[in-house]
Amino acid sequence: MRKVFILFCFVLLLLGCGKKDDGKVLATIDGEKITLEEFNKELDRIPANMKMLVLTQSGKQSFLDRYVVKRLLLEEAKKANIEKDKDFQDRLSDIREQLLIESLLKKKVATNINPSEEELKDYYEKNKEKFKTGQEIDTRQILVKTEKEAKEIRAKLDKGEDFADLAKRYSIDPSAKATGGAIGFHAKGTLVPEYEAVAFKLTKVGQISPPVKTQLGYHIIQLQGVKPPAYTPYEEVKEFIKQRIAQERQNEVLEKYVTDLKAKAKITVNADMLKSDSEKAGPAPKAESPAQTAPAEKVTESPPKSNIPPKAEPATKPEPQAAKEGSGEKK
Repeated sequence: MRKVFILFCFVLLLLGCGKKDDGKVLATIDGEKITLEEFNKELDRIPANMKMLVLTQSGKQSFLDRYVVKRLLLEEAKKANIEKDKDFQDRLSDIREQLLIESLLKKKVATNINPSEEELKDYYEKNKEKFKTGQEIDTRQILVKTEKEAKEIRAKLDKGEDFADLAKRYSIDPSAKATGGAIGFHAKGTLVPEYEAVAFKLTKVGQISPPVKTQLGYHIIQLQGVKPPAYTPYEEVKEFIKQRIAQERQNEVLEKYVTDLKAKAKITVNADMLKSDSEKAGPAPKAESPAQTAPAEKVTESPPKSNIPPKAEPATKPEPQAAKEGSGEKK
């Protein structure tokens, strides 16, 4: 019992020391104190993925410098009465409204949206084709500047020299010296088009292509392996499915919530007030066509000549008529 009491007192002592340390003055700005407690609260606001940057003393010093600048700017804003500016008040009102809506929806919409393990697996099975990957090939390359170099290296390969060794010696690809020209597995649509067109025609592992020209130079390609089309394993897409279902449910709940709100409310709209000036004025009077006012019997002039060749007389062999389809000419 005595040991427990001593341990309890020791814990209280540590907690007391911690509070005392937090009350220590870390810095001052024109006499205004920045306590260790204030500074630690600012540190706690940093996103988790950024906290690694402030674990060291130099990182904390850098953060403190930014916090000091923040305090200086806030003081200047206070002196300039920025809070009383109309623009500031308008923006503050907009932000407040947005925060209120976000907080409401977080409570109303973000509940009961996480799917169970069974639901995730069911979604995967029903949508399995969406997680199917195409064929992938694993290749090596030797990249050189000229076709002459490429042909010379291709001749060396024909004589049995090792592809990886030649890649390390001759390839201008920066990584070739370390990888022996290895590119790795790639699906269609992820490689340079000219390279890909030839690489996917290789059918046997170890098969070597003739020189292939691209914007990078001349490539000699060797097929290293082939992965047939396959389904991405459930575990690899589980998190994606979870987020997808949660988003769909969230949208459904939100849509129903908004629909119910509108149904319960008495909403009237004066649609006429939404009309533009031209819509309010009504349709313009129809203009009378000049062709309708001219008496038909007074039109005695010959019609103007057309660029279309005249039809031949029936006694002669008729010429083929120009096709109108696809010409864009409206009847």
